Amino acid sequence: MTATDENTAAAVDVVPGQTHDAPLLEPMLERTLQRVPVVDEVVGDKGFDGDDQRRASLARNVFPNIPNRCNRTDPWPFVADGYVERNRVERLFGKLKQFRRVATRYEKLKETFLGLIHLALGFIRLRSRPNVNTT
Repeated sequence: MTATDENTAAAVDVVPGQTHDAPLLEPMLERTLQRVPVVDEVVGDKGFDGDDQRRASLARNVFPNIPNRCNRTDPWPFVADGYVERNRVERLFGKLKQFRRVATRYEKLKETFLGLIHLALGFIRLRSRPNVNTT
């Protein structure tokens, strides 16, 4: 999932649990750029610390703000102040998991589960909007 803040998801996909997240960065970034034309940086954890993922971000003029693993011999630039914003995505995951059916994944089909995720994200988005009185 890519998110713009703790209430708005930009792109969502469902993959098997054993699939690693890093190879999915490029397609998710592409889908995000289709919806949000200007993205300044990608913030990810150390699991995304790969040269391929960083080059894919730079090819799209997006700064990969990903911390370097401790065994990296040639470190990439990293801005700790921007990394603090990563918790916004984690908060969105927390809000999404408050929907019990999403957290436990009762649905067997990817399409059904993805539809449920979109519905739950819509509820989260609607909750975050300020109430406007039409009197």
